[in-house]
Amino acid sequence: MSYRVLTRKKPYEPKPRSGRPRVTDIRSDRRIQRMVSGQKMSVREITGASRLQIYKNTVHRRIIESGYMIHAKMARRFPLSKLHISNRLQWARNQMSYGDKWVAVLFSDEKKWNLDGPDGNIK
Repeated sequence: MSYRVLTRKKPYEPKPRSGRPRVTDIRSDRRIQRMVSGQKMSVREITGASRLQIYKNTVHRRIIESGYMIHAKMARRFPLSKLHISNRLQWARNQMSYGDKWVAVLFSDEKKWNLDGPDGNIK
């Protein structure tokens, strides 16, 4: 196989790409990107608004291919300034003198639950 490639008289050129052709062209890709960046539309709404018969997965793929629409994890928390740290420390020291009133406080193991999906993503 490699001998045939090396002894060819004309240079090696890769074959044209095979497979299914793209449903959208460059113009419709840009239209999808404008819809996403200009308005707050979901992928399903963009699919319905487009003049082409395309699936929502195709729209999602075109958004990812655009490159300027990123999906990244948010920072855990904002860093505290020196003023915020001193204010928190002062508040904690004030709460230490709460005394016997702590008996009336009910502590529970509360957990935040997101029923509509994961939290903390930049979109």
